[in-house]
Amino acid sequence: MTFKFKLFRGLTAINIMFSTFFLMALVIMLFTTGSLQVLSLGIFLGAILIHAILSLHLQKALLDSNMVLKESTPGGIRIIGGICIFVGGYMALSGLSLFMMLKTGNLGPLEEVIKQFPADQQSAMTAMLKPMAIFFIIVGAVIVTNVTLSYTFLKEWKNRQDKEPLF
Repeated sequence: MTFKFKLFRGLTAINIMFSTFFLMALVIMLFTTGSLQVLSLGIFLGAILIHAILSLHLQKALLDSNMVLKESTPGGIRIIGGICIFVGGYMALSGLSLFMMLKTGNLGPLEEVIKQFPADQQSAMTAMLKPMAIFFIIVGAVIVTNVTLSYTFLKEWKNRQDKEPLF
């Protein structure tokens, strides 16, 4: 196995753990609040989980040449991968913009939200923003990198299938 394939396997495992953990938290939030915003966020996190599961099947097919992927798996990887690139890119850009807001000291609308908390909690809320920005950047980069690697290995699998004789 090459380093790139090992990285692909590791990032897929991280995506499964990340998306499953937050999906379970969102399911609990959905049942307690009934909010449609929670449902839409859950759909995006579900796309990350589905893409990671399809990537697992692709990895198995690459390791075992006798294993056959379902006909819909390559298309699913491509379509859901596009959604995941959008979500990962959005997370990374959100983290970068939050980081830049903290660097400039202009928190914009976040200042109003922070002022709604009691005075003793306001400093804790402000201190929490930098780790949150870093978390968004890292998770967004992991998602986008995993999708990019899945596209690369999907192309490799496709080339391998084209070279094999049908009979």
